[in-house]
Amino acid sequence: MAEIVKLNVGGIVHETKTSTLARFPDTVLGKLSYRSAFFDNKRKCYFFDRNPHIFLSILDLYRTGHLHFPKCLCGPVIKQELEFWEISPELLSECCLEHFLKSEGEMEATKKLKETFEKYELNYTEEECRASGLKRILRMIWLLLEEPSSSKLAKCFNYVFLAVVIVSMVTFVLGAHPSFREQILPYDNLLFLIAYRDIRFFNELNLQNQKEIMLGTSLPHQTIRDIEIFTSAFFTIEFLLHFTSCPKKAKFFKSPLNIIDFLLIIAMWVTFALEQDLTLLVTTYELVQFYLVMKALFVLRLFRVFRLMKLFSGLRIMMMSVKASLKDLLLLSLSFLLASLFFASFIYYAEFYVSDTFPDIFKGIWWAVITMTTVGYGDMYPKSTFGYFVGGICAFSGMLILAMPVAILATNFNDLYQKNKLRETKKSILNSSFKKGNSVHVSLASVSPSDTRKRPPITVKSKW
Repeated sequence: MAEIVKLNVGGIVHETKTSTLARFPDTVLGKLSYRSAFFDNKRKCYFFDRNPHIFLSILDLYRTGHLHFPKCLCGPVIKQELEFWEISPELLSECCLEHFLKSEGEMEATKKLKETFEKYELNYTEEECRASGLKRILRMIWLLLEEPSSSKLAKCFNYVFLAVVIVSMVTFVLGAHPSFREQILPYDNLLFLIAYRDIRFFNELNLQNQKEIMLGTSLPHQTIRDIEIFTSAFFTIEFLLHFTSCPKKAKFFKSPLNIIDFLLIIAMWVTFALEQDLTLLVTTYELVQFYLVMKALFVLRLFRVFRLMKLFSGLRIMMMSVKASLKDLLLLSLSFLLASLFFASFIYYAEFYVSDTFPDIFKGIWWAVITMTTVGYGDMYPKSTFGYFVGGICAFSGMLILAMPVAILATNFNDLYQKNKLRETKKSILNSSFKKGNSVHVSLASVSPSDTRKRPPITVKSKW
């Protein structure tokens, strides 16, 4: 006859057989012996300071071979119990395993949100601020520029920063439109320079390309140029203060946005300097090419909007959603590429006897991409019956393929948005309680000795 074992879990005594516990010998209960650290020689039982109600689910594993947990338990609690009793999560039944894995995923997402929104590696310590008045000033500047939620002034500055970014983008767009540029070289003078002056820039100017002519004969209006100088000075001062107040300057340029800011500031002031001497600019062809490269870098100013992710949490959640969906998006991109090659090859051979369509498979790839994305420029289209059939399947397949990443992104964004909403609500409740002085402090010293008197354990005998 098997020996009866008494297990005292949180004051409640359970009785079972040694043969029952031996079903899983690699667990804590399966390795019990009188020399175990859990054995209470005075009470002649094994004592575990764990939740007795959860232990019923653990004990049922040894009795029935199936591990189930109540739905009211969250994932971290289940994980802690499994780790303590040395039970593998693989023993969880399918119905409970889904709940456990879902909870694990939610906890991981919550952890990432907390790290993203609440963890700042670059900051001054309290010891540094107490030891130096300069450090306190630098910390105030750093929080003003880096952390919008640190004060009302910091939030106001970030709104000003957003306004300057918008103005900078608007002037960039207006400066490329002929209506907002002033003529500095008449068209007749341009023809004279092309005919009688040996200037490479004008000799290689394509008179059929209005963009080249506009670049060579005009400049943005003086108002737009003045605004450009103002925004350049604003971003330069902000960048210098940002870098100067950074507590760890070696990590400052690890941020891609800071690198983009640095490149933009250089590009802005270099183009401004080159525009001061247009004669030297147009007579030196290499300088013109360098000027165009610097001008092209102005497009990067759009990335400055992402500096405001700390001001608008939705923008940061959108970036986190894309990052969380990156593997799925790469897989779908690969599927889209393979589908494009597939339909490009099919349309090439479907239109093989049509002389004026799809001269090669590379043109077919372009057509497949445009058709699958439902753009349909109409520059190329099938003309045979079999070509129509391939084109229809290509368009239908494109809708199916492109619909999948939208669903994945929307699901990840919704999950992260809801969790961040809960996090912000919890934070606001804690802040309001702290301001009202309603914080509750509980210490062991406040517990009365009469509350700690021993009570006799409750014995629950199992009928097995």
